[in-house]
Amino acid sequence: MANLQKQIDALTAYFQADCVRPGVLPIALTIEHFITRLDGTPVDYAQLAQVIYSMQGHDEPLREDNVYLGFRCPSYTITIQAGCQVTISLAPYPTVLQAMAVYEGCFTRLCNALAANNMYARTVGVHPSRRAELLPLVPQSGYMIMDRYFRNTGNQGGVMLRATASTRVTIRYTSEADFVRKFRVACLITPLLALLTDNVPLYQGESNHNYSIHTHIWNNVDPDRCGIYPNVMDSNFGFESYAAHILQQPLVVARHGARIVGVGRKSAFEVYPSFLGHGDIEQILSMFYYDVCLNHNGIELRTADSLAPRYAASYAQLIKTLFSSHAAQEGILRRYAGANSAQIEAAKVGICCNGYQAQVYGRAAAGEVSWLLAQAKSHAAAPDDRRLLEPLAELAAKKRPARDFRLRLSRTFPSVPPCIKPSFLRYTNAKQQKRGVSHAGNIVPCSNYRNDRACPLGNAECSGLHPGCSVGHPVWRGARLAAYLPYAA
Repeated sequence: MANLQKQIDALTAYFQADCVRPGVLPIALTIEHFITRLDGTPVDYAQLAQVIYSMQGHDEPLREDNVYLGFRCPSYTITIQAGCQVTISLAPYPTVLQAMAVYEGCFTRLCNALAANNMYARTVGVHPSRRAELLPLVPQSGYMIMDRYFRNTGNQGGVMLRATASTRVTIRYTSEADFVRKFRVACLITPLLALLTDNVPLYQGESNHNYSIHTHIWNNVDPDRCGIYPNVMDSNFGFESYAAHILQQPLVVARHGARIVGVGRKSAFEVYPSFLGHGDIEQILSMFYYDVCLNHNGIELRTADSLAPRYAASYAQLIKTLFSSHAAQEGILRRYAGANSAQIEAAKVGICCNGYQAQVYGRAAAGEVSWLLAQAKSHAAAPDDRRLLEPLAELAAKKRPARDFRLRLSRTFPSVPPCIKPSFLRYTNAKQQKRGVSHAGNIVPCSNYRNDRACPLGNAECSGLHPGCSVGHPVWRGARLAAYLPYAA
């Protein structure tokens, strides 16, 4: 047990070192994207790796087991995930607008590289056109080890690895007391965030009318590392108790230098020696996927589906506003005083079953979502912050998830393949003020959107934060287009 205590002390010191000075709360945003052909056909690893490598330039490549997984630059990291999802992970930024400006530039590069290879990025929570078992798995040993292990811990492990995509926000803390308060608040509002960010218009190729598929999938992967952290409301909850808990759970995958090995149900305490380096600690933390968990950047909220920029910006601003305000956090803790891990899990299940009609801690979910957004608006520091909250506020007012909006658009434009989730574009040519549809910056035919042949007639011109950035080429036959970045429209 002496060795276990040394490991606990190492993790506790690691968490303490992550404390930041009080002041502006930076946030780190991560968005995952499905990559498909126009008709929804998935791409394989070799095709995708070639595209990502073409974007790398002089940036630092990322490899594991000699398998190319992406690259890192000072502003962001692009990685290929288990099911060939592409993740854009931003460095921490002090404002949401700054983070979204960087995301826009990175995403523009990704869309251009993909379009040149007849590939497209989709921001939805679950793969829109294929069952998970038909999707390829990246040939990296860690993913294959997890895939085999999760077959014995739940019935959704393969779906989680291959067919889910999320929007994750990481926030910082200033002390252990600040960590405890923020972690508890994040857990308490997880059911409401799941409802607000429900973005699965299509599930396994068919229209989806169920709520929060993301929650259902992740709740049935592995109870040792998913769901709500079990001891979050205990009186002794803190850095040390979190460290002690994860060190004694099955680790599944360990890293010894550059080598990745499967360790099954052995815990980190059993696998590693008493001394834990930073690389060992980051590997341990990366193997736990609680709805709210600790990673190398701080407290990570993992419950949101992958979202288009309009809603990703709104969601990030909601998190930043709530967790920048001590008063907002205390208000949430008072409102849901007495709730424990089991009740939070019950609220999540209620959301899955009944959506806005569910009961959350004895109250109507619709009312609690409205209350949460009202709290954020009342504590927003600037007009821009309040404006960014509007897209989620509009959804809450209509008691509808984002997926309903996407289904309505796909019905409006019936010739567009239903796997594409459209967002509005406008023509810059005043003579052709028609609206076309796009998904995630990829131009879809507008003046004659039944013609699926691309013509390089010029670059689309962004009307958002960076007018000089091109949104993607080749531009489809028709007039010059300018994409509305929804958070800047």
